[in-house]
Amino acid sequence: MTDNNSTDNDLGRRPVLGGLAGALATGAVGTAAAAGGEGTNGDHHETDQEVSGDTPPEAVADEFGTDIDILNYALTLEYLEATFYTRGIRNIDEAALEQHFEGMGPVQDRVLNRLRVVRDHEITHVEVLRDTIETLGGDPVASPEFDFGTAVEDPSEFIATAATLEDVGVSAYAGAAPYIDTFELVAPALSIHSVEARHASFLRELNGDIGFPAAFDQPRSRSEVLELASGFIVD
Repeated sequence: MTDNNSTDNDLGRRPVLGGLAGALATGAVGTAAAAGGEGTNGDHHETDQEVSGDTPPEAVADEFGTDIDILNYALTLEYLEATFYTRGIRNIDEAALEQHFEGMGPVQDRVLNRLRVVRDHEITHVEVLRDTIETLGGDPVASPEFDFGTAVEDPSEFIATAATLEDVGVSAYAGAAPYIDTFELVAPALSIHSVEARHASFLRELNGDIGFPAAFDQPRSRSEVLELASGFIVD
């Protein structure tokens, strides 16, 4: 399937949301959303829930670093998500994708457009994170090389992998958000986190799972997120 409106090059320069306020907004949220990137400190594997016990909070804070480090951490995972959706929507035949959802009623006709909306959200997150990092005087990390294998070619694998990536993203937001130093970034971070959670719920339902399986979501540390995302990063 060819999608002329979006290629891997779309991750470069689409218009960013207006002003520093918009940049900070999405930038904050990315703090927890993204995997990979540079500046990982240590190999701590505790979640915030575990930190409430014997692990000093500063030990987890050290693995996230400064706000710029957190933003670049976010940016790397947003690169991953945006590239994944871009390649999958471009590569998978539209008819094959619709056939995969045969018998699901209106979902069958709407799913491709919904997936394009998710893709566009992730691309926007990339753009605004990069702009935010530059506005704050930092250097945005470059996108790694990704290899998704047949997950961007087979409809079933595509949806299953998308559901996994979105779940990881939501837990990553929750893990990093407490370590944002700039107070003004916190509220915008929560607003983007809720959008990513909507993505996750939608993809889980498409994958045949309940979109909201528990009353509470568990956060993940940076090292946990990096470990989960590293299987897709080849450079």
